Amino acid sequence: MNPLRNERGMALVIVMAMLVMISLIGIAAVRNSSTEMDIAEALIHRTKSFYTAEAGLELAVATMRANPDMVNKDSLLSIINVDSVLGDGSFQVQMANTYPIRTVSSFGHDVQGEAGVAVDVYHRRTPINAWNNAIFAGVGQSGRGIAGNVDIHGSVHILGDGEPFTDDNGNEQWDDVDEFTDLNGDGIWQAGEPLTLDHAGDGLWDVAEPFVDDNGNGAYDETLLATDLSFEAGGTSAIQNNYSGLPALFASRLPPLSTIPFNGEMVQTLDAEIRVKHGRVNLSGAAHIGEPDVSGGAPAQKETMDNVYVNDGYGGTAGVTQIYSDNGTANGYDIPGDAIKFPSQNDSVAGYATHRAWLAGHALVISGDLEIKPGVAYTSPASTKGSINVDAAGNITISGIVVVTGEVYFSAGKGALRGDPLVYDGRGTIVSGGDMHINTHVISKGDFPSDDVMGFIAGQNLELGTGAGASHLDLMGAFYAQQTIINEKQNMIAGATVSNYFQVANVPSIYQVPALVDNLPPGMPGGVTFNILVWRELASTWREL
Repeated sequence: MNPLRNERGMALVIVMAMLVMISLIGIAAVRNSSTEMDIAEALIHRTKSFYTAEAGLELAVATMRANPDMVNKDSLLSIINVDSVLGDGSFQVQMANTYPIRTVSSFGHDVQGEAGVAVDVYHRRTPINAWNNAIFAGVGQSGRGIAGNVDIHGSVHILGDGEPFTDDNGNEQWDDVDEFTDLNGDGIWQAGEPLTLDHAGDGLWDVAEPFVDDNGNGAYDETLLATDLSFEAGGTSAIQNNYSGLPALFASRLPPLSTIPFNGEMVQTLDAEIRVKHGRVNLSGAAHIGEPDVSGGAPAQKETMDNVYVNDGYGGTAGVTQIYSDNGTANGYDIPGDAIKFPSQNDSVAGYATHRAWLAGHALVISGDLEIKPGVAYTSPASTKGSINVDAAGNITISGIVVVTGEVYFSAGKGALRGDPLVYDGRGTIVSGGDMHINTHVISKGDFPSDDVMGFIAGQNLELGTGAGASHLDLMGAFYAQQTIINEKQNMIAGATVSNYFQVANVPSIYQVPALVDNLPPGMPGGVTFNILVWRELASTWREL
């Protein structure tokens, strides 16, 4: 046998084997390439379906936001799904039939792909009313709406609109008295004496334009400027969206807060918002608006503010760094025009020249001053319009409207009664012609404000805890002052406070009670409400299906 022939045979076998292997590798490569192409094509279709689903979801949420008064599921879907074709794909939006929180799902379809995404959307009614706040400030005073530090749980609304005036010369600004050079020294302007300040530009000396001194400080207060401070907070001041630190006394009488899903958990919330129409907001030191979101707690609470709307910006050493709001800090005041004003007692009401006159015409009127305190019984005159009676233990029975022409004092009892609260039963309002002084605890007997609610209207100033020995007061009610609410000594207040100006000290706490707006005592100024309806996407609820 020829060995060379054998070697040639072996070489042929090896070559054939290699060819087979190369063929197999080629076939495998072709198959692998085909598989990869199939995977790539599937991924392309999947991605297109995903983006189509996303587009459908964004359209759904945008449509809901654009139609805040539409709550019917089918009506919304008929608008959203009418143009559901996008290129060679399409989407279909579905909506869970639950209210006020709806799960909105969008499914994107391509020729060979499908994807789905979803988000939870919350329908919210925000009553725009002076009493739907912990603090509502009107004109302001000395370039501010709130002076001093305070711990606020709930919404804050500051107008700083300035006082109404008669614009005699039509220049859209209030003009003080013209100034002139008194050549003959008689103190009276004479024709020919030069005017050094002529507001109207008419060559004549004019007196100051008439204005309504709404805050009672004896001077005209103009609209707060961007350089003015509507609210300056330092130290431990805070505005919060929950009931942290709520005293047990209040917790036993106040209705529970609403609960919503937020960042993957159910949280209690005040739905708190900040609105400042005129003037800057300054934060310094440890002062803050809202807090960073933290999961857990018993109960779980919403730390961040729902929304912040401020026209003139922020200052102080902290500025915006200590503001935690779901809508950030770049949004301006959102209430159009003069849709909401300070509810002044100088306003005309239902055929009466002023709200004061309306109150007097619908109330039991008591002449002079009135003091109410534990240990001293009081029985008001009989009237079908209102009554207030107090027994020796300090239990108040009130109904309707009671107008006191002088000043009103809620004072502490003596001896063993000194620390006892005044406890009111019923639904009524007490009005002072002058100042009102509250220097002892005043609380409801039953649930506030559904069972028992009391209104406090000061014709001038409302002083809370300013008297000797008065401190750490527990107060529940609707508190109004035409001029200033002076709040001192770490008082605890449940309800709402409304005034042209606020002067606070020693960081008192105010806990807004949202149910108060629908349970106001009789005769309170500013009881008219209009609602802002919004569909709002809940944070951290987006998910892929």
